[in-house]
Amino acid sequence: MIPLFSYQSEQQTAEKLTLSLLFGQHLAAYLWIDAVSQTAIKGAFYQINLWNTDSSIEEFLTTSIPTTSTAYPVQVCFDASQIVQMPIAKYDRSKLDLLQKVAYPYNPGMYALHESFASWQFYLSYNVPAYLFNKLESQFADLKYFHTIRMLLMDRHIPDEAGAFFVHVGIAQLSIVLCRGGRLLFVGYYNYHHEMDAVFYLLKLTVAHDLSSASVQLSLAGLIDPFSRLYEEFSNYFLHVKPFASTIQFAGAAPPAHYFTLLSNHSLCVS
Repeated sequence: MIPLFSYQSEQQTAEKLTLSLLFGQHLAAYLWIDAVSQTAIKGAFYQINLWNTDSSIEEFLTTSIPTTSTAYPVQVCFDASQIVQMPIAKYDRSKLDLLQKVAYPYNPGMYALHESFASWQFYLSYNVPAYLFNKLESQFADLKYFHTIRMLLMDRHIPDEAGAFFVHVGIAQLSIVLCRGGRLLFVGYYNYHHEMDAVFYLLKLTVAHDLSSASVQLSLAGLIDPFSRLYEEFSNYFLHVKPFASTIQFAGAAPPAHYFTLLSNHSLCVS
């Protein structure tokens, strides 16, 4: 587990603490939030080799969670790339589980979660490490979990015919949602090795859905800096690029707030 960056505010106490956790293919992060004032207290990001390694999970939880008996709500975001969808009208749990097994190689160490997106009329199934999920369920009495896609789809029923990308940047990975006119056009993941690979993939989606790179909106969250090469290349090909706004306040010398989007914006998520 390699530390990437951390945040610590001067605030030492909170009226009501909430713990947010993020787990991705090569990423783990936490953020303690004062739920009353909506301010960040403490957080950190780590790079992990494999998110289904029991030792990595134990090490991260020991680092991020103090040894205290105090009860607090815990919300977990799974940035899981093995996803499949099924229309709500045709939803059947066993059929969606079968679809998941057909789409991805069977791994007994993984566990399929189902999540309803009622306003978008589909169910999402995604694989997470069974050990991780069981550990979280057993350790936290007040646990809520959701997929990255839920945050990216939050309040996206907007009649914008120009179209809009909502992208979370992980470690060599993009989580992507594409909407237009209040309709969902694409949900998926893309692994990239070079900045232009990522640009090419978004341009390919733009052309496939008859959109224009001159008018489509591109909102970016996650590990991307406005001065980075990736951000620069996106700006070279898309005219409307901006970072996600954060619902949580950060004080002092803090990393860019959009780094913590998946940890700080979840409280507003709706189905």
